[in-house]
Amino acid sequence: MAGRQVDKRIVLGVLLFCIGSSAQSAGQLSQAEKWIEAGHWKRARTVVEERQRRAPSDPLATFLFSQVRAAFGDRTAPLPLAEKAVALDGRTAKYHRQVAEVLGVVAQHSNPFQQVFLARRFRKEIDAALALDPRDVQANRDLLEFYLLAPGIAGGSRRQAGALADRIATLDPGEGFLARARLASFDRQAAQQESLLRRAAEQNPPGYRARIALAEFYLAPGHPNPAGAEAAAREALPLDPGRADAYAVLACVYAGRGSWSELDQTLAQAAREVPDDLYPAYRAAGCLPAGTRYLDRAERYLRAYLAQEPEGNRPTLADANRDLVRVLDLRRKFERDSTGTGRAEP
Repeated sequence: MAGRQVDKRIVLGVLLFCIGSSAQSAGQLSQAEKWIEAGHWKRARTVVEERQRRAPSDPLATFLFSQVRAAFGDRTAPLPLAEKAVALDGRTAKYHRQVAEVLGVVAQHSNPFQQVFLARRFRKEIDAALALDPRDVQANRDLLEFYLLAPGIAGGSRRQAGALADRIATLDPGEGFLARARLASFDRQAAQQESLLRRAAEQNPPGYRARIALAEFYLAPGHPNPAGAEAAAREALPLDPGRADAYAVLACVYAGRGSWSELDQTLAQAAREVPDDLYPAYRAAGCLPAGTRYLDRAERYLRAYLAQEPEGNRPTLADANRDLVRVLDLRRKFERDSTGTGRAEP
């Protein structure tokens, strides 16, 4: 009898341990989703990879691992991982949505015949996601992009995209303005796009992403407004000082303006607040005015960016290396021309 009682206590202890471990893992994975939403892919990757190693049949971890691998440019693993998450739990909308999103990326690198086949698979998965959760704003945004970008033979439709933007507005007014701004961008209606982005940024509670979207609009070549971009980024910054996007916009503005003191302060603040995402330095290098006098700064910012692994969904090391080679080539050309050992190219 004593032995059996001990066994029960052992079993109870193991069960309690397992429950506690599962709860802890669920909490960690929820935190990973928050990091992903804020663009902290490297932080999320650490948690997700560990959970995948310990529990390869955890559908949430598998889903998140698919997202992480896609963010770091993996072109092979994300789709099997997303499909595995659906196989493990086909009743969760976001798992089907992830399959659709990965298929969309695959389609961008496929020939026209393959794109039609992939478009049909995309619709099947995104329809499954929306059947399970019609209020999933991201899935609705994905479908809107499908309507805009897919050929008509595969189901693309500007009219249906407009109707879907109206539906998104009923789910979330701020997201509705962003969706309609996307339609205005597609239709090349810059004034309407600006108005809609401003309305999205003015929503209450304030949204970081909407303000960054407005700031990036003001940095685009067709309608530059550096002061507007700076104001929108300044409004976004206190909403989440731990995200790099607002610093990147400010770095671009100050680099283009030649405001070196403000630029250096912004880059220093960004490095303190977001040390694992040096995108603001990369952005500063790309926004410097044309001219040989700025090559030293461009080299310095690019080398800073190359000092660590880039964050997910940021320019890759290969991208930064190409930019650095271009800067160094320009400097060599300038030095040849200035010493008379070379001849200026036409």
